Amino acid sequence: MYGHIHRMAQAVADGAKEVAGAEVVLRRVPETLSEEILAKMGALEAQKTMARIPVCNVEELATADAVVFGTQPGSGTCAAR
Repeated sequence: MYGHIHRMAQAVADGAKEVAGAEVVLRRVPETLSEEILAKMGALEAQKTMARIPVCNVEELATADAVVFGTQPGSGTCAAR
């Protein structure tokens, strides 16, 4: 159930890498939920597998030519957090 946005982001990154001269990096936002809550949701393992992806900072956003955002399913719009 978890990891859909990560897989979608990887697919977008793979496609963007096919553009000559494109530099593509994946970043994530800081987690706002505790490990206890993530465990209750069944999301702790998915979070651990994504820990290798660096957390983005504001400076990186300012230097990017393009930014693609993903949000969890079920919200219908970008998440507010």
